[in-house]
Amino acid sequence: MIKIRVVPADPLLPVRLVDHDETSLRAAQALVGGPIEPIGLTRPAATLYVNENGKIDGLPRNGRATLLTWVHVPELRGQDVIVGDAYLAGPVRRGLDTDTPADLIAVLTGTAAVQVQTRSRRRRWTTLPSTVGTVYDEPFDAYATALLALDDPDSIDVRIIPTGQT
Repeated sequence: MIKIRVVPADPLLPVRLVDHDETSLRAAQALVGGPIEPIGLTRPAATLYVNENGKIDGLPRNGRATLLTWVHVPELRGQDVIVGDAYLAGPVRRGLDTDTPADLIAVLTGTAAVQVQTRSRRRRWTTLPSTVGTVYDEPFDAYATALLALDDPDSIDVRIIPTGQT
C-alpha cells in the first residue's frame, strides 16, 4: 500500500489522502472513473493519473489538477485542461507507483509555509517577495499565484516549494 492524494474535479470536495494498492489496475481505474493515463510531474518527481477518456466522456474540468499540471509540467502549461477526478502518486519505480512526495504533501495540505519562485532568463530562481513564508488558506492559491507570476516577461518558469528550500 502507498499513500496517494485524490484531487476531485468538484472544487468543493477536499483533496484527500488515500491508501492505495499500487499493484491494482482496477483500484486505480476506480479512482478516476475509467482507463488511467499518467502524466509525469517534475520538481518534485511525481505522477498524476487522470481518466484517459475524460474529455470524450464529458467529465467536468478539474481546475486543481490543471493547476498542478501547468506548474509541474512546463511543456503542457496552457495547452490543455484536466477533466474528471485525478490522483497524485510518487514517481514510478520498478514498474510500481510510490508514495506522493513529502514536498507535494506539505504544499497540498496547506500545513507548511510555502514560497512561490520564478526563474528568469538569467536562469536564477527568485522567491516572490510577497509570498515568502505565506501559508495559503487554499493551497491551490499558491499555484494560481505562481502561474500569474509568468505574466512578467522576464519569468520563464515557476515552482512552489516549502519555505527554506532552494
